[in-house]
Amino acid sequence: MLLEFTYTKDEYADGWRKFLFVTKVFNKFDLVILVCSLLIPFYLFHQYGFTKVYVILSFVIYFINITVITVIIIRPYIFYKEYEQLRHPYKLLFEDDKITFDAHAVHSTMTWDIYKHYRENKKYFYLIQKKRSYTLIPKRVFTSEKEISAFRQLLTSHLTTA
Repeated sequence: MLLEFTYTKDEYADGWRKFLFVTKVFNKFDLVILVCSLLIPFYLFHQYGFTKVYVILSFVIYFINITVITVIIIRPYIFYKEYEQLRHPYKLLFEDDKITFDAHAVHSTMTWDIYKHYRENKKYFYLIQKKRSYTLIPKRVFTSEKEISAFRQLLTSHLTTA
């Protein structure tokens, strides 16, 4: 099965963010904690005033939140901009015994064992190599639900769903 596509910036960023949730690096509860933690400094200042300890604690809380927000929202766009190959066409040929990968000055033929698992959601297939290393395949590249099912069957015959 030959798949040809070029990532858009928004698609790549969306796929990156969804990967964090599909693989449970983050979950919805983490987002609730993130939002609630933003309210803690207001509570502390209201209850105890602007003491040195609570001001420092507030900076720490906001620094952690900004870091998490950067990883989830901003980092995928930076990564997309930094790596030119993400903006060029990809050609992936999936066969029973091998996978051929063509993308901007990279041509390789690999066996299926480079991937350990696969995951999917409504918009993407994720072929997972390691915990945070994967190949993102947008489902928009398939012309029908029948093609998606055939690809899923091919993946299932070589990989496990993690």
